[in-house]
Amino acid sequence: MPPATHPKQATRITPAVICLAIAFVSFLLISNALGARVCEVVLPWPFSGEPLRLTFSAAIISFPFAYLFASVLTEVYGYRISRVVIWSGLAANLILIGFLWLMALLPTQPEWAAQTGFTDDVQRHWFEAITHMFVASVSACFVGEFANAATLARMKVAMHGRWAGLRIMAGSALAALLDTLVFVVIAFAYVLDADAMARMIGLEFVFKCTLQWLVLPLTVGLARLLKRLDGIDHYDVGTSLNPFAFGGRSE
Repeated sequence: MPPATHPKQATRITPAVICLAIAFVSFLLISNALGARVCEVVLPWPFSGEPLRLTFSAAIISFPFAYLFASVLTEVYGYRISRVVIWSGLAANLILIGFLWLMALLPTQPEWAAQTGFTDDVQRHWFEAITHMFVASVSACFVGEFANAATLARMKVAMHGRWAGLRIMAGSALAALLDTLVFVVIAFAYVLDADAMARMIGLEFVFKCTLQWLVLPLTVGLARLLKRLDGIDHYDVGTSLNPFAFGGRSE
């Protein structure tokens, strides 16, 4: 339970914060890159007289790890630290897409294009497709990550620091739902029909929650370890949950 007056504050950037931030940004970049690949698995069980087809984004295999590191950051170091790290991850994605845009502007060497089939036209179409997916992924990440961090921060104060696993499960479930809704709607609104989008949303939500809950012991264990090593267990009492607020302690 937090002390009655001043809970432990995340007043310094520790090596663990830097490592968690690097891991979060790395997996966020990986997830957004994988999001450009749409996969389909055909199962032998019939559904409405046809084989059951499961359509999903490849990003679901890396999704839980980005949220794992973000959840640990919020649980141990507080919402303010998480807010900066989340914005850093979004900025890294924008920088990546900016350099991909510059690459698409450069002319392709003819012999290399002939050997690989990666002509200027193919490159432009590829960039348009991946940019669309990046916009969907970054938008989904913005909504999901801040929802997860805000949920964890408020529930920790309300529960007086107890039941960390329950808080992380609740935050990750809300984040998975919002992330999936935003991503699928933006990425596939003009590609898939409503039924296909609903199936994709349901499948990805269940799969993301399952993976996140499977790594829950790792998330809780890592949070406890860092609290003990760094001597920090921040409670966001009175902290503004506005993603755009970057003030000091009085925010």
